[in-house]
Amino acid sequence: MTTPGRPSEAEPVDAHAEFRWPEERRQTTPGRLDVVAPAEPAWQRWGPRVILLAGALTSLGILLAPLPAGLSAEGKTAGAIFIFCTVLWVTNVVPFGVTGLLALSLLGILGVMKPADAFAAFGSSAVFFLIGVFLIGGALVDSGLSKRCALLFLRYFERSPYAFANGMMLAAAFGTLWMPNQATSAMLFPIAVEVALALRLRPLHSTYAKTLFLSLAWGAMIGSNASMLGSTRAALALGMLHESFGRTITFSQWVIASLPMVILGVAVAPFILRWCFPREEVQFGSARVLLERTVADMGKADRRQWSVGVIVALTIAAWVLIGDRVDLAIIALLGAVLLFAFRTLSWEEAERRIFWNIVLMYGGAIALGVAIDRTGAARWVVESYMSGVSIPPLLAVGLVVVGTLLLSEFMSNAAAVAVMLPLAFSLGNQLGASPVSLTLATSIGAGLDFALPFSSAPNTIVFASGYLRMMDVVKAGGIMTIASVLIVLLVAWLWWPVLGLV
Repeated sequence: MTTPGRPSEAEPVDAHAEFRWPEERRQTTPGRLDVVAPAEPAWQRWGPRVILLAGALTSLGILLAPLPAGLSAEGKTAGAIFIFCTVLWVTNVVPFGVTGLLALSLLGILGVMKPADAFAAFGSSAVFFLIGVFLIGGALVDSGLSKRCALLFLRYFERSPYAFANGMMLAAAFGTLWMPNQATSAMLFPIAVEVALALRLRPLHSTYAKTLFLSLAWGAMIGSNASMLGSTRAALALGMLHESFGRTITFSQWVIASLPMVILGVAVAPFILRWCFPREEVQFGSARVLLERTVADMGKADRRQWSVGVIVALTIAAWVLIGDRVDLAIIALLGAVLLFAFRTLSWEEAERRIFWNIVLMYGGAIALGVAIDRTGAARWVVESYMSGVSIPPLLAVGLVVVGTLLLSEFMSNAAAVAVMLPLAFSLGNQLGASPVSLTLATSIGAGLDFALPFSSAPNTIVFASGYLRMMDVVKAGGIMTIASVLIVLLVAWLWWPVLGLV
């Protein structure tokens, strides 16, 4: 097993080299970034198997147990399927999409839902919205427009190394306003690697390198909450909201509700990084030369980049202006069709950019959420364990944020939303919390998992650089997670009531 992206300390660096994407680097300097990863700890091999066995036995026990008072037979079966699929998503013993297909099959064959109803839930508009977002994000990357915008933006932060790190954070946060955070991180990652190589930063020791790479990851994670385009989990949450309540959140409503949290997040994050990683004196000249040379070599934008820019701008304008009257998925798909019509995206490129594993997982998770809601299973759980409990709706929102955050540390962000949101809706019904605020809280809470390298795609990508130790991510990320939860609660307390969301 290898870890791509880990540089050699002793290797000379050509400061006049251009930025190269990972595939370009592999073609020209194979093995330069590859090292042998340490052996996998025993608990990582046996832990998932133990969890899977416990989950399977628990699900079987629920299926065979007598029917509890107040719960339908379909609800009991739906609960067993829910637990079994949750365990599969946590352990990841099979791809997420396969678990989504299994959930759909079990709902039909065990009589929880009619197959036609299960398939209808699987085909939620959120799934097609996600496909449209993948295609639009793919066009931005494949045309080179996103790279051009990122480099031109970063030129304004060349005056000092730490200003550049802040620029990297802002570029990542702004990029995730329009593209999924994993795509934004993958786009900026080679730039950060080349800068680190040009500056001859020492892997695992350079405090500036740790600041630079975590600035990238944190910017992408914070910014991913700014709109429903920054993360795939937002589309899932929107789909579950629509299936359960027939309501949606428009593009502008989402941005207005979450933007204060994003602004506060990118304002606080540099202070946490400076506190965790002492300042390192770095001569930024070689990196500055590299940036200027690359920008000069880009030349002018070509027809394809202009076409993609115009189509994406029109799509976003439609989401903002008519998103309350036209389904967001329809607008996304029409934008994607325009990309094909103007030959700015080929079918071969589209096939590479649609992550079917995620799409299938979403369909299954939405169908499972609908089953949990319609059979009354989620309501029964909440009434059984929280009957008589009376807490303010704001506290309920806070509990949802923290609960989803804890789940997302051990499973994918989207899976955490799929598990938590049905329970949150039932909790909201009992306590009087708005389903819109709970949808936002669940999606945002799943995106605050800064503390572990494998808990989110941006963290995983920058950890692969080889400049970060596990404890670097845990220490700084843990503090950032606590700060982010406090920021979300502050925004939910002061800002969301103004918008009528709590």
